[in-house]
Amino acid sequence: MLKNSTILITGASSGIGRACAVLLSEYADHLILLSRSADKLEKLKKELSHVPKVSLIVCSVTDSEIENKIKAVTNRVDILINNAGLALGKDPVATLKLQDMNEMIETNITGNFNLSRIILPMMLKQGGGDIINLCSIAGHYSYMGGAVYCATKHAVKAFTRAMREETCGKNIRVMEISPGMVETNFSVTRFEGDQAKADAVYHGMTPLTPEDIADMMKFMLTRPRHVVIDEIITMPQDQGSPTTVSRK
Repeated sequence: MLKNSTILITGASSGIGRACAVLLSEYADHLILLSRSADKLEKLKKELSHVPKVSLIVCSVTDSEIENKIKAVTNRVDILINNAGLALGKDPVATLKLQDMNEMIETNITGNFNLSRIILPMMLKQGGGDIINLCSIAGHYSYMGGAVYCATKHAVKAFTRAMREETCGKNIRVMEISPGMVETNFSVTRFEGDQAKADAVYHGMTPLTPEDIADMMKFMLTRPRHVVIDEIITMPQDQGSPTTVSRK
């Protein structure tokens, strides 16, 4: 099923999503890239000129018209990389900003769940498909200053597990990957564009790269159809938990 696939990637303009688009492009007959950043998507499309068809959907995963926008470009998806997500701030619950809380919930939970709700019926109708949800080690360990973000990733983990059971025996592989520290624009977003704070997150240690995660997703997708990698939990060697990091 992997060769000549229709592949939909959310959060595709940068970081892990972009790395997935590049790495998985060799398997794509139709690559559908979804992101809020039109300029970055257009630039990426030029780099993927070897793909027979590349469709760009410029919107957030929280867009109320996202289902119509997806169905306007395809009625088939073989692989869904449900990657879009974010963290905002590291405030404790007592000083948590309502807007930050709502945006994390809408993006990480509602947006993620809705993509599966839209795509899964297509896969059931066509007789198979693969879904990879990007989770996080925050879906396994909670930490101070990350109550909402951790809660959203716990929700993604639970949702993925239930969907895995619901699709058992239907030639649909539902999988997830839970990375630790990956150097992307994640921390820049979390700290509202403060590059110094973002850089400090990775100071003195070697984080994972987006390409590391994309390569693991490729491994998950290229297993024989009877093999399901339910979940990969991965952290850099310098990280022992969300709060235990060895710095030189």
